[in-house]
Amino acid sequence: MTGQPILLAFDTATEYCSVALNAPGGLIERTEKLGNAHSECLLPWIDEMTKQAGVPLKGIDGILFSAGPGSFTGLRIACGVAQGLGYGLDKKLLPASSLTTMAFHYKDHGRNIAVLNDARMNECYAALYRNDEKGFRVSATEHLIKPHEVGEWLTQNDVDFVLGTAIGVYDMAIGVEHLYAHPNAAFMIEWYLNCEEQVKDLWCDPDKAAPVYVRDHVALTINERLQGGKL
Repeated sequence: MTGQPILLAFDTATEYCSVALNAPGGLIERTEKLGNAHSECLLPWIDEMTKQAGVPLKGIDGILFSAGPGSFTGLRIACGVAQGLGYGLDKKLLPASSLTTMAFHYKDHGRNIAVLNDARMNECYAALYRNDEKGFRVSATEHLIKPHEVGEWLTQNDVDFVLGTAIGVYDMAIGVEHLYAHPNAAFMIEWYLNCEEQVKDLWCDPDKAAPVYVRDHVALTINERLQGGKL
């Protein structure tokens, strides 16, 4: 892609539904905490946003979607909508990590940055990032971690800034600056526009797009549901 591309991005990995459009007139975005109502709002928001920007869907250059990690249902919604739009409009898709795009947005807060998003079931989705004179990069890819393991993990990796949706949810020994933050589709566009050359090979055809679950356990047993368990 050359010039300033027209990009549609959406993230449904958490309870927040977020849509952003990088249009010729500037960035348009909308983010709301919807719980489990993503499927009801995602397409109407996209429709409203493209009409507001005066950009037909066929005029979009590419589609970014939250590939995870996150809610099983949320990731399937994002991937399914992205694939549907990609097939219908003959557009490429870019699966993006919610954790990576969050870390990139807040990269100036530290050199060693940790993202901890609530994975439910007393676990966090975690990843580490480095931001220094060599630029922004991943230093530990997405994985699961127990809240009681967080303090030692942060110390071992010399983390100086932590963010994510797990902040305030679990009792974690975070001895450095930290911030509750949630995914945002605008972060995805910001990440892409600043890392275009590094991530250009991530673009794929709709049939190659897939969520990144991290957790193998993606369904609750009857007993887990009765006990109020959530994924």
